Amino acid sequence: MLTQIQSGFYALINACTTNTYNTIAPASSVLPYITFGLNSEVPIGDFEDFEGVENLTYWVNCFSSKSIAECCSLADEVMGKLDDGVVSASGFTTMKLVREFIGNIIYDQETGVWQQPLRFRLWLDKT
Repeated sequence: MLTQIQSGFYALINACTTNTYNTIAPASSVLPYITFGLNSEVPIGDFEDFEGVENLTYWVNCFSSKSIAECCSLADEVMGKLDDGVVSASGFTTMKLVREFIGNIIYDQETGVWQQPLRFRLWLDKT
């Protein structure tokens, strides 16, 4: 179940850049890239017996070493794809996918990399 949902979420983000990684980017990754992961305070299947609804939170981070503008542009593209997006997952119908949070841009002086953190909420109905 989770693998299907993760794959559907990945497919939406991967439309922004082919450098998309689940949780952590390999050391050999070329910037710019996106990382994402599940960060849900609601257990999977929490509503399984009640309504058949999954309520998931995903974090998404956009990274660039070129400029803050490139980092923001990548974040804009992600928001464009995910805000009200449809996640394709066998056995589920997307009810709503919305951005909950856009954080302050972070600059790491040691690596020279900009980061834009985002968070999205996904509601799925079991079909």
